[in-house]
Amino acid sequence: MMSIMRFGAAIVRMTLAVVTVAAVGCTGHDPAPNTASASVGPPTTTATPSSSHSSPAPVYPADVPLTGHNVKPGEKPPLYPAAAKVRSQAGANAFAEFFMRTLDWMYATTNPAYPKHYFAASCGLCRGLTTGMTKTMALQHYYEGGRFTVHPAVGTQIAPVTAPADYCASIKVDTTAATVVDSTGKIFNGEGAQTGLGLKMCMTMQGTWQTTYLAKS
Repeated sequence: MMSIMRFGAAIVRMTLAVVTVAAVGCTGHDPAPNTASASVGPPTTTATPSSSHSSPAPVYPADVPLTGHNVKPGEKPPLYPAAAKVRSQAGANAFAEFFMRTLDWMYATTNPAYPKHYFAASCGLCRGLTTGMTKTMALQHYYEGGRFTVHPAVGTQIAPVTAPADYCASIKVDTTAATVVDSTGKIFNGEGAQTGLGLKMCMTMQGTWQTTYLAKS
């Protein structure tokens, strides 16, 4: 059981009832871009065309849930944006916004599958967040509220980050108030709304972008 994603004074974090999952990204003082390779999560499922008589339907990785307790009526998972298919700062910014929306979808569905496709092993916070959600899912608990509003990302320098990075972006997120509920409807804990939560995200392009670093800015 865990509360909504917290961006504390030191780092973004997710709190469990009995275990705090916290991960701090690596920092250093090397001003040069670090483009070393990084291991990545599961590969992204490629889109397949639909019938020639209709428009192609949106295609997501096969393990991504299409609904959940916290999904709004008619809401669909975010699609990987066309703008993020370019290896450039603009492409990285578009990916940063998309990645935060996959985390939002994680809270909507209490399922960490979507963001797992888009981060590398070097992103400790990404691992911590998805591990925490896996535990919540195993307990058959779910969220009400805690949804994100993702603000536009802007480019920022890589230094002092030492994780592999082609580009970095600065992004802000607002979250609504949230509660954690069990299968019987019992509320375990809750957290108020938060606004203007600033993050620094770095990424490399390896077919698709992969988040290599995520931390409170």
